[in-house]
Amino acid sequence: MTDIELIGIAKEGNPAALEQLFMRHAARVFHLALRYVCFREDAEDVVQETFIKVHDGIRSFDTDYSAGFPAWINRICIHCAIDYLRAGKRRGRRMTSLDALLLDPPSSCPTPEQLAVQRDISVQVENAVVCLPPRQRSIFSLRYREHLKISQIAGRLDCSESNIRAQLFKTKSRLRRMFAATA
Repeated sequence: MTDIELIGIAKEGNPAALEQLFMRHAARVFHLALRYVCFREDAEDVVQETFIKVHDGIRSFDTDYSAGFPAWINRICIHCAIDYLRAGKRRGRRMTSLDALLLDPPSSCPTPEQLAVQRDISVQVENAVVCLPPRQRSIFSLRYREHLKISQIAGRLDCSESNIRAQLFKTKSRLRRMFAATA
């Protein structure tokens, strides 16, 4: 059964269809939330809030929405994560996730020294990104971690491409100032 068919059944009030949609999309939504809030428990809270909003809004979902149901859930999840961070509900302490920032591995095997330098840089970038305001952090993450195009980010966050470009410029400027202050 496709997402569109399940949505049609869910709109009629069938909780089993909503449960099937949840099972189909929960892992992806969890990983998206985890990128924003950094801690498993916080991500679980964001996923729960996301699917509550999906449940509440499923009747208003337009099946002709060009980006599709997964993009709609992603947008809800991103907004829930930003709201969660703004509300200061985080349970964990700042955590550095090196795996999230590692770039494509080089073609040749790096030396231990190169790996150490790369780890240090990744830690510094992660610590700086955590200090960004939630909106800038989400745009930075979508652009440089998920490697989305400006137009895709604008579509996910429901704003103009020029707004995304301006926010990226401000984010990069802020990061440069942070690194300049520590150098």
